[in-house]
Amino acid sequence: MNLQELADRLAIRELADRYTMAVTSRDWSAVADCFATDAKWAVPGAGLAFEGRDNIAAGISGAVSPNAIHLLMPHAFVIDSLGGDRATARSILHEVFQRPGGTGEGAHVLGLYNDVVTKADGVWRFADRRFDIHLMDAAGCPGHVMVDYAALVAAR
Repeated sequence: MNLQELADRLAIRELADRYTMAVTSRDWSAVADCFATDAKWAVPGAGLAFEGRDNIAAGISGAVSPNAIHLLMPHAFVIDSLGGDRATARSILHEVFQRPGGTGEGAHVLGLYNDVVTKADGVWRFADRRFDIHLMDAAGCPGHVMVDYAALVAAR
């Protein structure tokens, strides 16, 4: 492995981490920046699919923003192929969310992200990101939400 491949692998992994942090902290411009202009994002099991960087950010925002908390926890990120300016990768994701109102209504979701990542102008971005749900426990997500997302977003 040469230094360029090592740098590319690190940048691709960092892209996935930046996406996770951006969604969890509801930084929609940072979410958009993770995607190529003509990218695709989908969660077939939830009937969600968006095309184009801005539509993806708006679509994810629409799904996440109403929740009292929405936390992504990635695991086991693997780059399956890397050649030139294109890579494929997979990662496991545990997603937890709670609806507003303090009722504990929400879910735990486990699944697998399948990614196509491309590099343009020296920057790696998602070209295609599909999340396949493997398990959803919609029995609830009890607990007291300790984060004021409105204050976090206003502070940016």
